[in-house]
Amino acid sequence: MSSRQVPLALGVIALLGFCDASAQERFFPAVRSFELPEASPRVHGMVGRIISARRGDSRFGDEREGEAVLGENFPIVTLRRGNHPIVLGFGSQVYGRFSLADAKSSLISIDWLAGVNTTAWLGAWALTLELFHESSHLGDEYGERFQISRLDWSREVITGWVAYSAGQWRFTSGASYVFTDGLGLPRPAASFGVDFKGRSPFEGVASLQPIAGVFIEGTSATSWRLSTSAKLGVVMVTPGRNRQFGLALIAHDGLSTQRQFFRQESRYLGVELRFDL
Repeated sequence: MSSRQVPLALGVIALLGFCDASAQERFFPAVRSFELPEASPRVHGMVGRIISARRGDSRFGDEREGEAVLGENFPIVTLRRGNHPIVLGFGSQVYGRFSLADAKSSLISIDWLAGVNTTAWLGAWALTLELFHESSHLGDEYGERFQISRLDWSREVITGWVAYSAGQWRFTSGASYVFTDGLGLPRPAASFGVDFKGRSPFEGVASLQPIAGVFIEGTSATSWRLSTSAKLGVVMVTPGRNRQFGLALIAHDGLSTQRQFFRQESRYLGVELRFDL
């Protein structure tokens, strides 16, 4: 390689390195992603739940049930960098509820969500605008057993979230509006959550942190009947990584978290395992 080619090659390598670093910073950035309140029945992550329904929302009635959740929210593009970044994310989730008391472990219902969100991080404040599609389906075995047809729960929803963090506490409020609804129900909804995440006594290693949360929500579709969910547990956190593993006790009292039974009362206690990507 000639003496002229060496500086040229080094310049090209440096330019490619700069572009690659810039692209990594803008696309799929290593920044915080939008997270729902800790006690929300809707979650981001891979989750397994075993619950004891004290007031069953389906025709199985009071029984043991399992719920499998698969989904995550990923930061895709940094729209603005700096101390107050704005991040565009994409998320999808699927929730399957099964009867553990039934000999066939019948699938009761399955709910699907997919959408985009934009979050502005402003110091202690975080503002999020979320747009998502939601649909719900009855399990085939459940529908055949009880001769029930599926509700047309297909909707497009826009939600605004405002979160404020103060030390180990986070306060989140949300308001949503359904602009496409297959059932023609009243459209506004609102929610509020309080989260606590304790500090670990260990530094620089994977450690356990206590967590707790309360989440309250109401919708105009059910005459603003309030539903309350709670969580108490621990998470294992590795410094410098976003991955977490959690074990928690969960409780819910109010209306069903399964969209096919949205008008039915539900009360349960359970255990949740969660892996957050």
